[in-house]
Parts: sequence; structure tokens; C-alpha cells
Amino acid sequence: MRRLFPPDAEQRIFDVDETYTIPELGFPVEGVPLSQGLRRPYIYFNMVSSVDGKATTIAHNATGLGSPVDYHLMGRLRLAADAIVVGGETFRRDPFVPNTRVALLEERLRYFPELPHPLGITLSRNGNLPLDKKFFAADPSRRVIFLSKEAPSEQVALLAKRARVFQLEKTAEGQTDLHQMLSIIYEELGVRVLLCEGGSRLNYALLSKGFGDAFFWTLAPKVVGGRENAAIVNGPGLGLPLDKLVRLHLRTIYEKDNELFMRYQIEH
Repeated sequence: MRRLFPPDAEQRIFDVDETYTIPELGFPVEGVPLSQGLRRPYIYFNMVSSVDGKATTIAHNATGLGSPVDYHLMGRLRLAADAIVVGGETFRRDPFVPNTRVALLEERLRYFPELPHPLGITLSRNGNLPLDKKFFAADPSRRVIFLSKEAPSEQVALLAKRARVFQLEKTAEGQTDLHQMLSIIYEELGVRVLLCEGGSRLNYALLSKGFGDAFFWTLAPKVVGGRENAAIVNGPGLGLPLDKLVRLHLRTIYEKDNELFMRYQIEH
């Protein structure tokens, strides 16, 4: 891999395992102020898209977009996380198993000796989550599900046998209370660094509320072209007002075989 930004004076080639190391990432572990003395985890996103901005292909997921290098870096970015969260749509669509890969386990244990794998988290308003997913093969204490207060009691009971379940209030706008969710993740679950792996609607929900600190984006040198394919961030209507656009500060760019791996800091 080459580092394009900031420019490397030696123009040396980087091994993939020299990038996104936990010391290089340097995520804070004391959390981020939320409100009224509460704190939330430091949140970073990791997504891949085509040049035309598509996060899904004809396979209805990201299949065919990222290269093996992208897949490996996805695993590396998981190394720094106390927990990984995905939205319900991504959970239903993709094989979400938030484990450290075997090849990276030794590196993970150097920094997390008592936590070989990140905590797995998903959220769903009504609890419509397939129970045959490999996600549920882990100890229930290592799996967390956030539901709305309106989720059917029988579904809550089913999920509570397989994970720790929390039911969230709704905001005045009728949306899931992400403020409450992030407070629980920090205060009750002890998560200080949280990785969000999508989907696009969860990304929008968090970013539109100012809940995000870093954004990792793989730009695959491919064009999908579909009108109905999801973007990496999808919100209602025409998106955020101009004065509330999420602004990013470029930190690094790596390149390998025409694929770009970018790290941005989210400005607050």
C-alpha cells in the first residue's frame, strides 16, 4: 500500500498490517460528552462504496465492491472497538458476526487481554430479527439488542433468551431515542469506543444528531449504476439542511491497486 496523504517523504510501501494499528488510530478511551454530565462512546464508522456512491450491488449488499485488502482493513478497524453496532436492516441482510479474525487475535489481545472479541449490538424497533443468525451463537452476555417500547412482548421475550435487551423511549419526533441508547452503551455496558458498520439509515440517524467522531471510507474503483442501490448514508427527503451538513477533515489516504482507503475526522 502507498500512503498518498499526508505524503510519505520516503515514498515507501506499507504492509497492510502497518495501517490502522491501534496506536496509529489513537482513539480516546474516556468517551465523549453527551449532555448533563453524561458521556457517550467515541464513535467511528467504516463503509465502502463505488465511485458513483453506491454501498450495495445487485446482490443487495456490499458483495463485489471491496477488495481482499478492504476486507482485511475492515478486520483491522474492528481491533480498536469495544463494541460494534449495525442497524436492523443490515443485521437481516448481512452475516453480522462481530468477532476478531483469528489472524488478528494475538494483536487484539495485546490491547484487550480480557476482551478478545468486541461486544455485538443491533437495534430494531419491533424486534423483527432472524433468530437463526450466527450472531446469536455467542454467549447472550456478549450480544445486545435495542428495541422500542412498542416492540411486541412475545418478541422481546424471545430475544431476551439470546441477548441483553434494552427498550428505548421515542423522541418527540417519534424516532428511536439514540441519546438514551448511547448513554446505556457507555454507562451500563462500559463501551468507550464504538464502531458502526451501517447500514446507511443508522449512519444517517447518528450523524444527523451529531453522534460521530471519525469516518473510514473505502472508495472502490468500480461503478454500480443502479438507481435503487443504497448510499453509505441515507436519510429522508433531500437530507440535512445546508447549515447542518456533516463536515469532515481528511486525516489519511492509502492506495492499493486503484482502491482508496480514507480516514476523516468529523468536525463538531
